[in-house]
Amino acid sequence: MKKNIFYLAVFCSSLLIINSCKKKLSDDYLNPESTTTASVDKLFTTMLTNPRIHPTYYDYATFVTGVTAKYSQMIGIVTDRQMYVPSPSYSGSRWSDYYAGGIVNQYFEMLKNYNKIPESQQGDHYIFMQLAKIIYYDQTAQIIDLWGDIPFSEAGSLDASNTLVYPKYEDAASIYDTLINGLKDLNNYLSSATLSSAAQNSLKLQDILLNGDLNAWRLYVNSLRLRLLMRISNVNETFAKTEITAMLNDPATFPVVDDNSKNILLRMKPSTFISDIHNGLADGASSSGPYAPSYLLDTVMVGNNDPRTDVFWDKGSANSNYQGLSPFTSSSDQSTEIQQGKISTFDSATFMYNYNVPGVLFTAAETSFLRAEAYERWGLGDAQTEYENGIKQSIAFYYSINQSSVLSSGSWNSLATPNSASIMAYISGSNIAYSGTQDQKLSKIATQKWINFFVLQAGQAWAEMRRTKYPKLNFAEDAAYPTAMLPPSRLLYPEEESVYNTANYNAVKSKDTRDTKIFWDVK
Repeated sequence: MKKNIFYLAVFCSSLLIINSCKKKLSDDYLNPESTTTASVDKLFTTMLTNPRIHPTYYDYATFVTGVTAKYSQMIGIVTDRQMYVPSPSYSGSRWSDYYAGGIVNQYFEMLKNYNKIPESQQGDHYIFMQLAKIIYYDQTAQIIDLWGDIPFSEAGSLDASNTLVYPKYEDAASIYDTLINGLKDLNNYLSSATLSSAAQNSLKLQDILLNGDLNAWRLYVNSLRLRLLMRISNVNETFAKTEITAMLNDPATFPVVDDNSKNILLRMKPSTFISDIHNGLADGASSSGPYAPSYLLDTVMVGNNDPRTDVFWDKGSANSNYQGLSPFTSSSDQSTEIQQGKISTFDSATFMYNYNVPGVLFTAAETSFLRAEAYERWGLGDAQTEYENGIKQSIAFYYSINQSSVLSSGSWNSLATPNSASIMAYISGSNIAYSGTQDQKLSKIATQKWINFFVLQAGQAWAEMRRTKYPKLNFAEDAAYPTAMLPPSRLLYPEEESVYNTANYNAVKSKDTRDTKIFWDVK
């Protein structure tokens, strides 16, 4: 597996190369190495290139295909023993990439450098600290969604104060509250922030995500806050409903991403800054994959004439029809179908050979589906319109990726966006039309949101599946491995935590099981 040697060094498993527990803790949580003399603005840019934001080979090969896409059935599952047990080193690397690979360490290194600037000059750098906090909050929520309680407020203490603290685990729900309240404060700041010419010029140069557009950052802040509020809405409904109602009833104060032109995307710049997911998808699935999952492709998409089918999938080389890989087929039969070229794979131009696949942080379709759920549950507005808008936005978004592809090899014609008539025929289909009981409508909203997340936001797909319990997926049991017969409810903490952060780990050890649910998972 390709991987920056620094990240491997930070999370190395060999006890022989670790001098002490103290050294390991500082490495895992704090030490950014070789960035200590960088300026605040350049550290901010580096934060945006984190390998879990930028679509990279390593992330897709080791974590997306093996964990989030597998557990959300965004990729065909090849039946095998321990197929629901993630690699400890790969899940540990995901943990380490948050703490030491460019998020926590980067944010607190920025803070340390910011505090060194004379107070009279801090004003031009303050905007970078606030925008970095948005990325920090987004990534923190994603880590909680994977593990639950995590070290948070003390995790950056060495960079901030040069004092080593063994970071304690904090209650995930309390951290979520901090994020939600902090995002509200960030929206207030951005609504009236003014920058000097120097700060504007520096931000436009260094902000490779949104080109220094503070209005776009504000859309990101509020959309992310809407996501997190809905994420806790089953466990703290009164608070979530109150805050979401205030947001949706006052779009001038709380603008959100509501059009594809406003999507929050880390855009590539071939050939200087490219997506590298082709080998990641292939290596993570198999040498000749990755394969389409049968439920998503056969039942949900082909079965309902989904206009996204052509832009998501390639037909098998020896098959005139689309066909997904069933997890309920024996491994030998799966191998036969694969060898015979029957199984569909990810679309070549849209995903497999496209240098221009963006890093997806938030889309208009997700906003529409979140609003549809809120409107349906609490009677706040027209849920059907939001549901149908989300479908249209999702279709347009994926065709735009195909149409803007920059191919690493091969030659495929771009696909024309389906016309309005075919889209409306899909939306009005018997299984898709917004009708039925409230439970059926909520199921349709969640299923469409799941499709929209797809493999590019597989982590969000897995989180929302656990929260909403839709779509109701069936998984083949791994009877040969009874302690992990089905996908887990959360990931286990890296082994290094029990070894090097022992006292704090022991405080949460009883929760460190596959079956312990994340606090928002209560349905």
